[in-house]
Amino acid sequence: MIRTQLERILGSPQFRGSRRCQILFRHIVEQTLAGESGQLKERTLGIDVFERPPDYDTSQDPVVRATAGEIRKKLAQYYQESGHESDPRIDLLAGSYVAEFHASPSHTQAPANKARRRLRIGWSIAAAAVLVATGTLFLPRSRETELDQLWRPILKAQGTILISLGQPIVYNLKSAQAQDELQGIRSAEGAAAPEPDSILKKDLVILPDRYAAMGDVICLVRLTAMLEKYGKPYRIRGERSTFFADLRETPAVLIGAFDNQWTMHAGGQLRFTFEKDGAHDTDYVHDRQHPESREWKLTGAWPNWDVTADYAIVSRILDSTSDRPVIVAAGITHYGTMVAGEFLTKPQYFAEAAAKLPAGWQQKNLQVVLRIPVVNHMGGHPQVLAVQVW
Repeated sequence: MIRTQLERILGSPQFRGSRRCQILFRHIVEQTLAGESGQLKERTLGIDVFERPPDYDTSQDPVVRATAGEIRKKLAQYYQESGHESDPRIDLLAGSYVAEFHASPSHTQAPANKARRRLRIGWSIAAAAVLVATGTLFLPRSRETELDQLWRPILKAQGTILISLGQPIVYNLKSAQAQDELQGIRSAEGAAAPEPDSILKKDLVILPDRYAAMGDVICLVRLTAMLEKYGKPYRIRGERSTFFADLRETPAVLIGAFDNQWTMHAGGQLRFTFEKDGAHDTDYVHDRQHPESREWKLTGAWPNWDVTADYAIVSRILDSTSDRPVIVAAGITHYGTMVAGEFLTKPQYFAEAAAKLPAGWQQKNLQVVLRIPVVNHMGGHPQVLAVQVW
């Protein structure tokens, strides 16, 4: 019924002359019917419908707002015309990009009751069909784990999850031939490039947004695999192509510590944060309740990360600035971040932390500090050092 009415509206004189209004209104109605109303944000619509770049300035390019305003005017004109009094209504209220559906206002009470009964029956049949198709009608639901409870707020939040991956700054040699030599690549003629006697600053080019640490990538793979299992849509961006406007609009997962400014920002005034003591070549977990302590630290880890242990902080917070749920997986080095990803995807790992949490933690913010043994450049089973719930 709604799709039939949509086609009737789009074919009306009010909409026939505006391709822009047609494509936006169709997209909004279809997304609403599909239960994806969380995707109906100005920036997301600009990207998905009008093919704007992800970082476009909505204040300078208000194509979505302007088109939505035109749609509202055209809908008002359509329903004011004679002959549409008994049509089902599709509305786009001011300040929203979600469609609202209303049955015909001109039906008498008795037909309306019959229609409602038919609608309930129809929905019941449709719901049963979906359950049978997915196998959930006859299969018992698996027990919810503590890990499921940890992820529940971010999974229930509207919108696609934004995963922001840390991006360390890296230098490459400006000479492609010299770079090939460092990587052991020979030319087509089989001759090796000459090895540079020394590397000067002028021989280098800085690459701030091309690489990611291996441990961060492994963490990313684990988290995306889990989100696939949950059926939650996500999108991936490097830290340097993530913007505050993005974090305001969607739930987020932040990967990495010192190479991800958004992790450091989200830490803000939380109890456990990462800090540096450059004078002593030390990176450490700072505890605001015990600021004098440097117990959880790495000294001299840079640049080879030749360590026997690492430290990580896993956080689940409702960011006070963006008002969106955020999960953070971060270690001092990439070993810590890698195992933080395991901690967030292995029920047995998180169960060890859950045993230390107070009642009611499921609805609260929390932080977990982990110690990760490192053997042969691989992180091992994490040890829970501290938890904080508020």
